[in-house]
Amino acid sequence: MIDEHAHPFALEPGSLDLSHVSLDQVDAPNAEERRERMRPTFLWHALLRSRLADRLGVQVDDVEAARADAAREYPAYVRGLFAEAGISEIVMDPAWPPGSEHRVAEYEALTGCPVHLLFRIDTLVDQLLERGAGFDEVLQEFDGSLEERRAAGYVGLKTIIAYRTGLAVDPGVSDHDAAASLPGEGPLKRRAKPLRDFLLRRALVFAAEAGLPVQFHTGFGDSDIRLSEANPLLLEELLRTPEGTAADVVLIHGSFPHHEEAAYLAAARPNVHVDFSLFNIFAPARIADRLLRLIELAPTGKVLAATDGFALPETYWFAAMLTHEAWSDVRRRLQELGAGSEWIDAATEAVFEQNARRLYRL
Repeated sequence: MIDEHAHPFALEPGSLDLSHVSLDQVDAPNAEERRERMRPTFLWHALLRSRLADRLGVQVDDVEAARADAAREYPAYVRGLFAEAGISEIVMDPAWPPGSEHRVAEYEALTGCPVHLLFRIDTLVDQLLERGAGFDEVLQEFDGSLEERRAAGYVGLKTIIAYRTGLAVDPGVSDHDAAASLPGEGPLKRRAKPLRDFLLRRALVFAAEAGLPVQFHTGFGDSDIRLSEANPLLLEELLRTPEGTAADVVLIHGSFPHHEEAAYLAAARPNVHVDFSLFNIFAPARIADRLLRLIELAPTGKVLAATDGFALPETYWFAAMLTHEAWSDVRRRLQELGAGSEWIDAATEAVFEQNARRLYRL
């Protein structure tokens, strides 16, 4: 399995600290206490600890101590997780924590997997807005940063504009509109929508010329996102523009809970693909159902496997293991429907490896 979308994780063993594995990022008094109180009530939390306990051969109550003991030989422990999960290569967004893009060799040594990087454009836009850069400076640094990453071998771009001003990108915003939105007012992450829309379209043009795909965060995420602004159907007008049709677009996270809308876009728009990730961590009971809903409409040549693993190597392992199990259920259902073994085998190879290899030129 090529893990088509994931993030950095702890390079040192530490403890099995699940405090960062949460969609609840609301900062309020007693927030940590609230999260700790609620965490054991989540299904994903119970399943991750139970499955890890089984792997380590201990009772659930002893999993933290057993994990600490196993992780004394951290490289062997991590490599074992990735091998068991069948993860062979990783496409990583290294935006957080800062500096992770310079530690690729360490991730490769720990996991035993080649690691390929994405460039998240919104982090740069936030930095430019925060320092009050003028429009010409923004364009110069934005274009220069894209070219630097292409030259450095990055395999794609990524946008989290869904977390900023939403997926309803204005396909007709002009450079005048973009410049006029500087300086903006209000919270940084909600500022300068015309500029953000303009730069995203510019990034699509660059990506098309460079032969790089562009990942779009779609669907759910942590509590910083407004889910009503993350429906992939909001991208339809952008996807009908010259720049929106030129570059390959990947709707990540299966756009959950809008996975059928994402499947439709992958079926109807020639340059749109969809991955399934993140929900295979946080919504683990019906992964097979969602995968089947994706591939009953979207061509299997445009669906990609991923985990969105982050913070801890166990999140990669957990998501990948559940995904393999879910795909076994999908295979059985497809066979019952009458799909031939040859078609199912080809779909499996495409979804879990070949689509990513072709799209990211791996």
